[in-house]
Amino acid sequence: MVSIKKPLFKQPVIRVNSGFNSSNEVLVIFMAEEIIPNDKKTYMRSLDMPILENFDDIVNQLRLSRKLVYWLTKEDADGKYNSFKKKKKNGKNRQIDAPVASLKTVQQWVLKNILYKIKCSKYSYGFVHTSEGRTGSPQLKVANKHRYNMYLLKLDIKDFYPSIKRSQVFCQFREIGYPVSVSNYLANICTWKGVLPQGAPTSSYLSNLICQKLDRRIAGYCNKKNIVYTRYADDMIFSSDDRDLLHKVYGVIKHIVEDEGFVLNEHKTYFAGKSKRKEVLGITINEKLVKSPRDMKRNVRAMIHHAIVSGDYGNIYKIEGYISYIKSIEGDYERKLKNYVLRLSQSELALNKELVDAYNLHKIFRDLPDMVLKC
Repeated sequence: MVSIKKPLFKQPVIRVNSGFNSSNEVLVIFMAEEIIPNDKKTYMRSLDMPILENFDDIVNQLRLSRKLVYWLTKEDADGKYNSFKKKKKNGKNRQIDAPVASLKTVQQWVLKNILYKIKCSKYSYGFVHTSEGRTGSPQLKVANKHRYNMYLLKLDIKDFYPSIKRSQVFCQFREIGYPVSVSNYLANICTWKGVLPQGAPTSSYLSNLICQKLDRRIAGYCNKKNIVYTRYADDMIFSSDDRDLLHKVYGVIKHIVEDEGFVLNEHKTYFAGKSKRKEVLGITINEKLVKSPRDMKRNVRAMIHHAIVSGDYGNIYKIEGYISYIKSIEGDYERKLKNYVLRLSQSELALNKELVDAYNLHKIFRDLPDMVLKC
C-alpha cells in the first residue's frame, strides 16, 4: 500500500473575487485564498479583532463600496496621498505624505480595530494607546526613567518611517494571522511607495510593533549591563552611572540597529556627563526636579501677552494645549501662569473696554475673576 503524506498546510480554497479595471468595468478574478486556522480565529476573537479572510470581508467590515475599497487597497494607486515638504529644525525638508479623507478614515479603522489590540514593547513610549494602561505624559515617564542616572547617551534613527518597508508591514499582519491576500490589502492601505508614510495615522503604531524585536535585543543587552533604555519613536535614550560603560555601548547598539534594517544619525548622537545639561525629549532632568523646555514656556507667555494686550485670541486652543503639556511636567506651572495673567488683567489694559470684553469672553483660566473696566 502506498501511503500519502498529508500536506503541512491546508490547501487554499478557490473563491471568486471581483474588481474594476481602468474603464470601471467589473472584472472577475479567480484567486486562491486561505482560511484562517481555528486557533488564530480564537486568538483574534479574544482580542475583538475582525475576522478577515478575503476582499469581501474587508468590504463588509468597512461598509464602503467595492469600487472604493478596491482603490484603497490597490498598491500605490494615484490620488491616495497629498505630499508636501515641511521644514525641520535643522533647515532641511521633511517629506509629509498626508492620506486623503477616505484613506485616512480606513487607516483609523485599521488602527482602532486591529493594531491597537496588540501591545507594544514596554520600552517604547511614543504613540502608545491608553488601552495598555499607560496614562499621563509619555515624555515625563521617559524623563523620570533616566532622571537619577549620572550619564546620558542619546541616539537617533535616521529616516525612521521610510526605513520601514512594505514587506515588514505585510509580515506584521501575517503574524497576527491574516491570510496572504488580506495581509497584502492591509499593507497597501498602510504603506505608500513601498514604505511607511509620515502622515498616516497607522504609521506610528505600526513602527512600534515592527520595532519590538529591536527593543527586545537592545533591552536584553542593556539589562545585563544595568543600563536604562527607552525609545520614543526614533529617539533612543540610554543612561547609567558608569561613564565608560555608556561610551562602550555605542558599538553594540549600532550593530543591532543596522542588523534590524535601520541606520543611526551620527550627527544627532549626544553624550551628557556631569558637567552637561541632561535633556530628554525636550525636558531638562536632574535628581531634584524635571523641567519643561524653557523656550516653550517663553513662547506660551508671549502668546498669552499678545492675546490679552491685542484682544486677538486666535491661538487660544494652542495656548491651552501648551499649558496642559507643561503642567503635566511641572505641577506648579499653572499657578505661576495664573499670577501672570491676573497681573495683566489688573493693569492699565483694563482701561480699554474692547480688551476687557475680549478677555472676559475668552478667559484662559475660567476660575480667575473677570477683568473689571476701569473708569
